[in-house]
Amino acid sequence: MREEGIALEKALLCIDEQQRAYIEQLKSFIRIPSVSTGADEDTSDGLAQAADFLVGQFDQMGFEVEKIQVRAATNPLVVARSPAFSPHQPTVLIYGHYDVQGVDNPRSAWEVDPFAAEERDGFLIARGASDNKGPCFAHLKAAEVVFANGNQLPFNLVFLIEGEEECGSAALSQFVAEGGLDEFAPVLCTVISDTSMYGPDQPSLTLGLRGIVYTEVEVFGPVQDVHSGLFGGIVHNPNQLLVNALAGLIDADGRIAVPGFYEGVQPLSAREKSLYAALAVDEDAYCCTLGVPSLVGEQEYPILERRWTRPTLDINLLSGGSPRTVIPAVARAAISCRLVPDQNPERIQAALEGHIRARLPADTRVEFKNQHCSPAYYLDLDHPLVEPTLEAMRKGFEIEPVFTREGGSIPIVVDFAAATGAPVLLIGLGQITDNWHGPNERFSMRDFHRGIRTSAALLCELARASQRAT
Repeated sequence: MREEGIALEKALLCIDEQQRAYIEQLKSFIRIPSVSTGADEDTSDGLAQAADFLVGQFDQMGFEVEKIQVRAATNPLVVARSPAFSPHQPTVLIYGHYDVQGVDNPRSAWEVDPFAAEERDGFLIARGASDNKGPCFAHLKAAEVVFANGNQLPFNLVFLIEGEEECGSAALSQFVAEGGLDEFAPVLCTVISDTSMYGPDQPSLTLGLRGIVYTEVEVFGPVQDVHSGLFGGIVHNPNQLLVNALAGLIDADGRIAVPGFYEGVQPLSAREKSLYAALAVDEDAYCCTLGVPSLVGEQEYPILERRWTRPTLDINLLSGGSPRTVIPAVARAAISCRLVPDQNPERIQAALEGHIRARLPADTRVEFKNQHCSPAYYLDLDHPLVEPTLEAMRKGFEIEPVFTREGGSIPIVVDFAAATGAPVLLIGLGQITDNWHGPNERFSMRDFHRGIRTSAALLCELARASQRAT
């Protein structure tokens, strides 16, 4: 145990000394335009180049690395196993993604070349800098330095880095569903840094993610758009039908009116409520940032609980017709629900569809499409790996971490937890202000450095936890 502490100190010193070199290496990675969605041109070369870059990095580290093509027309998974991999040891998985969003949103809003990795005011400005190349690369560099400094970890370390997170993770989901993780069993935990810190100097362990139910609905009327002066009054208007149906989703008190929607929703424990109540919240700053006069929702719940721990329903898209005097042939809407632990996504999806159908005339043609759902994820506060993770964050950031949840959904987190039966440790290394998916995405070079330190410390803390468990 004492030798492990000395090895960590040596590793942390090495990380401090190599800050500049690591930044230059990260620049090489994020300069690769590995766009998987939101691009008009073919980006397959950039995606292949990013995967090959990672293969080269793992080769240099002495890891056994391979690119796995799950099926044709998908981007390869990069899977890297630590030296001396043994089927007789447990495994720690580290997940990340090398694909990034497109930059035409719009391109003119970028102040710099999106793939130049320019340094500005302590940040790297580039697409993918924070989502997710920077955090992913921090874990890679931590593993490199830990092994280079002679640590013999009592578990296998396996990196699984995909190239389709931004467009649905189809290949990885299939890989997991078909037993791709079985060879790594038993898994001690999965580490993911695809969430955010609570603030610039508030590293956070994310305890939960909301689940999701998503559906698109199409309501049909006449076979084609028709003149409202000629046919208005004798045919149903799909716009009106759809608006009427959607209006019934939320009641006058702002509660979701879908039958059974709140079934299974449990109140937060007093302990967890107190943790979130202790976090600073500036309602005026929220309003200013969002450009709204006030915040809405269930006023009996504090802002963070509304954002993180309460279920929601939102209409994301509403379209039909055009600014002409026509009755459209079809009206469309997209609806998403964010779910909390113990809500059943499949039941809610069915109830949502049934509620909309019930508010339409019986002879209306209606179709539901592009549906997907995933349950919420939650890590118990008392799980034995929580304290080792917090201790690693203390050593890495030299600041006391906080607990958070996040309101978004990462379905692959649930897949990992279900397939391995092990916790997923969500350690945010970026900031909520890093402009993920938007123009001028950025990543703090200071957070990158502290992230490498945290990851190295986590490996040593997990080693101690693993030894105590055996």
